[in-house]
Amino acid sequence: MTSFKTDRLYYNDAYTLEFSARIIDRTHFGKIAVALDRTYFYATGGGQPHDIGTINDIPVIDVFSENDLVYHVLEHKIETPDVTCKIDGTRRFDHMQNHSGQHILSQAFLRVAEAATVGFHMSSESLTIDLESTALDSDIFARVEALSNQIVFENRAVTARLIDPADAEKHGVRMRRLPEQMYTSGLRIIDIANFDITACGGTHVAHTGEIGVIKIVKTEKRGDKIRVEFRCGLRALNDYHDKNRIINRLASDLTCGYTELPDAVTRLRDDLQLAQRALKTATTQLLIHEAASLIAEHPLTDGIRVIVRAYEQRPIDELRALTSALIENAGTIALMATSGDKAQLFLARSTDLPHNMNIYLKPALETIGGRGGGQPSFVQGGGVSATLAQVETALQTALQLLVIH
Repeated sequence: MTSFKTDRLYYNDAYTLEFSARIIDRTHFGKIAVALDRTYFYATGGGQPHDIGTINDIPVIDVFSENDLVYHVLEHKIETPDVTCKIDGTRRFDHMQNHSGQHILSQAFLRVAEAATVGFHMSSESLTIDLESTALDSDIFARVEALSNQIVFENRAVTARLIDPADAEKHGVRMRRLPEQMYTSGLRIIDIANFDITACGGTHVAHTGEIGVIKIVKTEKRGDKIRVEFRCGLRALNDYHDKNRIINRLASDLTCGYTELPDAVTRLRDDLQLAQRALKTATTQLLIHEAASLIAEHPLTDGIRVIVRAYEQRPIDELRALTSALIENAGTIALMATSGDKAQLFLARSTDLPHNMNIYLKPALETIGGRGGGQPSFVQGGGVSATLAQVETALQTALQLLVIH
């Protein structure tokens, strides 16, 4: 292992996106990676993802720390020792906005609700903090959001400096524990003027106004904690655009103003429930009529009638109900099936008959696959894709065994 060390320039300057450097180590770790003598590329850590960009126009797809070195994972090898580096500015500023916003939001939860942040996660899809609390109401969330945005709009200075770790308490530094490894000569703290001081190695804006806005979008209880999902800056704007587009489309489809949407949706839900109840009643009546027709078509012979029917992709619940209706008639055996992605067989008999329908199910299932079982009077099986011809064959297999017995 080389004794060289990478100078992590992003600690003092989060705005520089282009720089030159020299490769001081080449190693693969299963991938193509180079360590530089100096870098502005942020390495994954502290809940913040790595930067991306290029080195000599070769894409950088990952950045990570290994002891005192920062490795940049590349799409393919690089030969020259001296390199020119460019950081993706859109991703970098997104991380600066949202990480800085997280500091403000966490401090706001402390001040408003004495709820400490015990977890932070940032990805391209989501931003969350976990709070050491279980009882926060909507009023608290609204007050926290208001305070957070007040700090943003006041455009307070955001500065980074190093202090002696032993003086952390004296400075009022917010942190759960000292970092396991520090790459600076002291504890790096981020100071949001007269509001928050947090130990942090991430990239941040210089003034809170650059965050733009902080918006809480979702909260949920997670065991003894509360997870808060939020958006800052451009992410918050994009979230507003998406939701505004959806709301306007719904309002147009329902021919109402957006403020009337809750009432319109309630009316639709109520209408749907009424329609579903009416449909269920009508379906039940149709099944009773269908069962009566099938019974009439199959008179008893020596005290037994056997009804065999296969259907093309018939709803499983509907076919189960029809089978149940059939065996309410004495002396009835019903061998029923439906094809489809989850084909099902139903083999059933009325309670006055002695047949154990499990005996016929297993051989029938061997023709289409799947599993099943049930009580001696009513079994079902399948759950696999099968055509109408295949389920018809399965029913014929059960019928032949029934006749033999």
